[in-house]
Amino acid sequence: MANGIFREACDIFFRHYHNKPYTLFNPALFRHKAAHGQIPRYLQFALIATAVRFSSQAQWKQRKQKTIDGYAQCSWEMIMSSPDGLGDSSDVSVIQALALLAVIDASAGRRRAAWVKIGMAVRISQDLQMMLEPDSLSVAEAEERRGIFWTLFLLDRFVCCSFRRPPAIKVSDCQLKLPVDRELHESESALTLGELLDENVRGRPNRVVGVSGFSVGFAALLGRTIDCMMNREARAVEPWQGNSDYSLIHTSLESLKQMADAHPSAIEGEQLHTYRTSHLVLSLTLYHLTHCILSHPYLLGVKRQAHQSAPTAWIEAQIASCWSHAQELTTLVVDAKAAGYMLAPSFYSYCILVAGTVHALLLHGEDKPASERASKYLKTSFDYLSEVSEVWHNSYIMSDALRFFTNRCVRYSSILLGPASLFETLTQTDTLVLRSVLDYWAMMHPRNPISELSSLNIDCFADNSGKEGQGQNSLSPDEATESPEPLPSKNGIENENPTVDPGVLVDFPLSISSPVEEGAGDSEFTKWDWDNELHPV
Repeated sequence: MANGIFREACDIFFRHYHNKPYTLFNPALFRHKAAHGQIPRYLQFALIATAVRFSSQAQWKQRKQKTIDGYAQCSWEMIMSSPDGLGDSSDVSVIQALALLAVIDASAGRRRAAWVKIGMAVRISQDLQMMLEPDSLSVAEAEERRGIFWTLFLLDRFVCCSFRRPPAIKVSDCQLKLPVDRELHESESALTLGELLDENVRGRPNRVVGVSGFSVGFAALLGRTIDCMMNREARAVEPWQGNSDYSLIHTSLESLKQMADAHPSAIEGEQLHTYRTSHLVLSLTLYHLTHCILSHPYLLGVKRQAHQSAPTAWIEAQIASCWSHAQELTTLVVDAKAAGYMLAPSFYSYCILVAGTVHALLLHGEDKPASERASKYLKTSFDYLSEVSEVWHNSYIMSDALRFFTNRCVRYSSILLGPASLFETLTQTDTLVLRSVLDYWAMMHPRNPISELSSLNIDCFADNSGKEGQGQNSLSPDEATESPEPLPSKNGIENENPTVDPGVLVDFPLSISSPVEEGAGDSEFTKWDWDNELHPV
């Protein structure tokens, strides 16, 4: 790779993004292709756009998002205009590029663009039969495709944490075996997703699953929970009955968690910079998030209305469980960050938001010690969202939504934690707010329903930065989601914005890690010491 910026982008990408937890490349295979000029330009641009986000250089302080969007837009235009981009080739480069671009769009609030790109990537992967075991491929190519498909599965489940957003990948269609962490013996066999979720199969001797397979398993259970609690009409079987969907999901969660706890990779003291940690953290986060959604006071209240005979003791037990998991989720994510591990997916901000809504509801409960604990967890949630906003600008949206929700929780707590009859007093505005804070799709966009209602907000958690809900060194929500300036026309007329000029980008003029001129940047800009993350050797 003769090109300096692409080399630097690759180094940043593989240090800070690859396998944390998205696995889109086999590093050795990728570098071999790059050395022989076999990486399509649209994939190079998508990778550079992703890497820029994780650069610690102060030169990107004011133009990072524009640069990301500029490279991403050029990548997308090349995919759509190139005969190789959407051709019938068996090359997976376009899937890799689309997955990277979808994450960029989602984090910038371009929901439909992200939805389309993930959908295209999934359909192309299905066209290439990537949901089945590969044959006639080298080991490196087969494992790369395995990682790509399960990354698409994770992305598909994440963006579908919403009301009325069905996933594109069905569990029943996934016959591809889950990744493993070691060489298999002759008598051993890797599990498929269906087998992992089948309690009668996964516990059999010599059936093996890697730590990343648990991430996929918990993501699948999260999808089932979203369907059960947010997208399905009331069923005849009451949730507290042993044969209900609710009870079956709860049992599957605990059974899979028990299996994950016994996994040999889940050992204390393991190096945090390994990919295993990224999936251990993700698996536990998804486990707690799924419990929070499964037993969220608002969603339980909806079920309670459909089943007026809901036992009060059962409801109280589920709410207590929900708050316990909310505390565990917040502690896990914050401790992982404090230990120096960068939580790459922006999806973690949504996880913190959901847990934060539970803390906010308990803030005004009658139990004073619990209320004090809830206040501390809530503050921790706001602090986390503020700190990661340097990388994921949609954290602003989550923070503002949680702030608005918190300011209305004097009302919500009395209704959702009180007698079932009070649930009927919720207004249409109340319902809109309660649904929105649990809807990842809604929370992707800066102009979501809660932002439209924000004029009603009285800030109970003002910070000292001069901007409500924003960190001192961060961009505003509008700046964070700002679209790039128009690209130059095909007639060669140049654009004044040098970061998005395709004619300039072709020669990679921007140095991601070049030194900043003296006095050009703010030495206190970086919250994360990217280049020394976990002090890799």
